[in-house]
Amino acid sequence: MLIIGSAAGVVAMGMEKIDFFWYLKKISWLAFLGFISGSLVFMLLRAYIA
Repeated sequence: MLIIGSAAGVVAMGMEKIDFFWYLKKISWLAFLGFISGSLVFMLLRAYIA
């Protein structure tokens, strides 16, 4: 999810010979999990601090 769609991501995929579908299967779920975790922490902090 992070590497897809950015110019730096395209360069990284080219330099490291990362296949799109390999990345989608192996890495994108970790990026999504990090995104959800960060969102939950943000919402909890905002609810308790505000």
